[in-house]
Amino acid sequence: MEKTSTVNHIQASGTWESKYGTMYRFEIGFTNGDVGDYNSKSKDQTSFKLGEESTYDITSKDVNGKLFHTVKPVKAPFVPFASKPSDPDKDKKIARMSVLKCVTDLVVSGHIKFESLFEHAKYFEAYVESGVNPYFEMLGEKFDLKAKKISKDNREDLPF
Repeated sequence: MEKTSTVNHIQASGTWESKYGTMYRFEIGFTNGDVGDYNSKSKDQTSFKLGEESTYDITSKDVNGKLFHTVKPVKAPFVPFASKPSDPDKDKKIARMSVLKCVTDLVVSGHIKFESLFEHAKYFEAYVESGVNPYFEMLGEKFDLKAKKISKDNREDLPF
């Protein structure tokens, strides 16, 4: 029977051998008058703490005319970890980080100045998102990616 009460008595009451190894027996008392044995694999059981309210199951068993009471803590049901809702801008953020890393590499290598880092990053990001060369739009030209193919000889239309 499941009950809830405050623990007011914990007393070690011996050990015994089981198929799982040495078990430590404790007598646990509650403020509602329930008293029962609790068996633990640990010498210092932590399931019941003096002065704390506990939810437990208490069962009774008649052995050769003697009534034994056993208590077991009731564990809270397992609730699986709820994942965060996916971020709709996740892919854009990843692309932005990648672009910023590439532009930073250009600054470090001396190909562009630090002051223009974010300006170049915006152009790279626009190219990654749309596939359209932002330098052509900046010049006021319409750029149709299907009409103009990028070839080995024609690399001036790339933003890098």
